[in-house]
Amino acid sequence: MRNQILLGVALAAAGLVGVAAQTPPAPQPPATQQPQAPQARGPASSALNYVPGVGDLMHLLVQPRHAKLGLAARERNWELAAYALKELDQAFATVAKVQPKWRNTTVSEAIESMTGEAMRDLDEAVRARNAKQFAEAYDALTDGCNSCHTALNQGFIVIKPPEASSFPNQEFKLP
Repeated sequence: MRNQILLGVALAAAGLVGVAAQTPPAPQPPATQQPQAPQARGPASSALNYVPGVGDLMHLLVQPRHAKLGLAARERNWELAAYALKELDQAFATVAKVQPKWRNTTVSEAIESMTGEAMRDLDEAVRARNAKQFAEAYDALTDGCNSCHTALNQGFIVIKPPEASSFPNQEFKLP
């Protein structure tokens, strides 16, 4: 529940960033007016300026979709697996859009070089409804994630296939 609340807060904050970017700037007061009081500081005011970091985005967007993809395929729910794969692909694209650079690394290039082939193989496996091919591609994706973490000196972040669902409110078996 706490993770869902944090996800909601982070996504709302990220949405506010987009709203703030679309809001025209306030008109400047004429020189003869008294200066306005400084704006409030704290969580409410900083939410408008919040840009989630790569770690935030990976934790909130990528990691749950990786898990859901694995859980759906484990149950041979290929329609759900196809959806989870599309969502994972979109999550990677969002990370690269929100944080195009991380340190000296172009995020989209890192994602493509470490996971691109596995993502294409997963798409092929899901379309073929081939569990063996899926397992190999999913392991390659997971290895790609971990290779990327290692290459970026974050090797202590180790991703693995889910052993159990952490989504008690979602059924992964076919209805």
